[in-house]
Amino acid sequence: ASFRVIADHLRSSCFLVADGVLPSNEGRGYVLRRIMRRAMRHAQLLGAHDPLMWQLVPALVREMGQAYPELVRGEQMITETLKLEETRFRKTLVRGLGLLSEATEKLSAGDMLDGETAFKLYDTYGFPLDLTQDALRRRNISVDLAGFTNAMEQQKAEARRSWAGSGEAATETVWFPVREEYGATEFLGYETEQAEGLIQALVRDGKLVDSAAKGEAVAAVVNQTPFYGESGGQMGDTGVITGEGFSIEISDTQKKADGLFVHLGKVADGTVNT
Repeated sequence: ASFRVIADHLRSSCFLVADGVLPSNEGRGYVLRRIMRRAMRHAQLLGAHDPLMWQLVPALVREMGQAYPELVRGEQMITETLKLEETRFRKTLVRGLGLLSEATEKLSAGDMLDGETAFKLYDTYGFPLDLTQDALRRRNISVDLAGFTNAMEQQKAEARRSWAGSGEAATETVWFPVREEYGATEFLGYETEQAEGLIQALVRDGKLVDSAAKGEAVAAVVNQTPFYGESGGQMGDTGVITGEGFSIEISDTQKKADGLFVHLGKVADGTVNT
């Protein structure tokens, strides 16, 4: 079954990339990312310890390239895209599967993994919900989807309450001078899930500040980001911003002031400065 999944998903991935779709966190790009990651999961089940799918692209092109010349034209792009996505996701996959195994070691067939644990895997360790479901399906264990959604919404609500501070109107107006001084945030999420950036502004209680210490809620703007900002019904990304002597756990990302990506979270360690 894993061989069939890999073959089917490789074919789908190659055609999507040939059609100009790149892995991302929204739309067709998100469909592509999910397809590729499911194939990576099955390659891992077969014992693959290194990126595998990109190495199969030439064989697919030889087999189908005559009927579909777009595969021949796009072979290099397809190969590079698959290799990059696999390499980036490999560490997350291995770590996530290990944590999932620990979290479910006492569960049996027919049991259900609680939504809070599934959300922690997703939010803290970057392990997607669909891969959690896929991994547990083989053991006939389900996931509490309502609990997962509730945990996500609860975290977002807490984040908004903690940083809104002096009121929505005041919080909104603070972003305009930041936008005027630094310009729009460069979004990198179509190419990568990890990036380096420069913190340009910090906001606490609706006011610009120079620093935020451990335990404090903060909204951060950086010059470039892979975090998708909530827009048009698409939820904002969560994750972690780390730097020398600090880390911020990001619980939501929103678009403000015509192009600013605002990362909402709490300082988990150290002190962050602009």
